[in-house]
Amino acid sequence: MRKNIPKSLQLKIWARDGWSCRYCGEAVFFAPTLKLLNELSPGHGYYHPNGKTGSMLPLFQMRWASVDHVTPFSKGGEDNEQNYVTACWGCNLKYRERTHEQGKPSPIEINMNAKKLGWDGLSSIYLKLSKKRDAWTALFNND
Repeated sequence: MRKNIPKSLQLKIWARDGWSCRYCGEAVFFAPTLKLLNELSPGHGYYHPNGKTGSMLPLFQMRWASVDHVTPFSKGGEDNEQNYVTACWGCNLKYRERTHEQGKPSPIEINMNAKKLGWDGLSSIYLKLSKKRDAWTALFNND
């Protein structure tokens, strides 16, 4: 039975991959930050729970950070760190359950430039602006 990838492991994968999609190379964004920005400043299109076209700024709409199985779980892929990569939401939707033989590309190299620049998917903004104590803030604060 497939289980959710723990938040702590998601953060580890996103950080490892420099908060960049391993399929298209684009920077990805921490969705809870986008949701928080939308709560603090509604009507600017930072977030929509379903990524609804026209409800979000195009910059953010398909660039939420997600963790993807390189070899899909449904095709025998393991639930482990070696089989996980950061994917923007657009690539995750595009490749879904595909295998390499079905057209899913192999992950590209980790974007070391993003890592050098300190890109964090706007996750640090979440810590600065969030007034709530939740699972994400606990993970960032190593609680």
